[in-house]
Amino acid sequence: MKIVSGKIGEIEIDPAKIITFADGVIGFPDFKRYVELEFLENSPLKLLQAVDSSDLGFIMINPLIFEPDYVADVTIDELKSLNTDKPEELVTMVFVTIPEDPYEMTANLQGPVIINLNSRLAVQIVNHNQKYSTKHRILKADRQASNAQ
Repeated sequence: MKIVSGKIGEIEIDPAKIITFADGVIGFPDFKRYVELEFLENSPLKLLQAVDSSDLGFIMINPLIFEPDYVADVTIDELKSLNTDKPEELVTMVFVTIPEDPYEMTANLQGPVIINLNSRLAVQIVNHNQKYSTKHRILKADRQASNAQ
């Protein structure tokens, strides 16, 4: 199946890899089918591309890469919507905002996406843990200094 991504052009996808959000993504309830694509070679960043809209795509990352203690507060009902009660079937991703200066990129730790790797069902939740913000810096100042050398 071919789709068009506004970020990477036309691409062939396996329909079995389509991720379905029963309620859509927050702010985009009409778009329910997405596919995860490589965004940059050898990068932890992924593109969550809407199958039915070339203009709708989100940059995502696994939050454990930069926040190893991150926990998404998932309710029993949210787990049921993913057709599982097994946490090992789930992966958590968060949306990334990349401004002009990529060292300033942030992740939305308040609105993670939980994906069931087996059923390909997903839900975006509101993480009520006040420890996390919608604009969590991914690259810390000490990492910036070491990258400048």
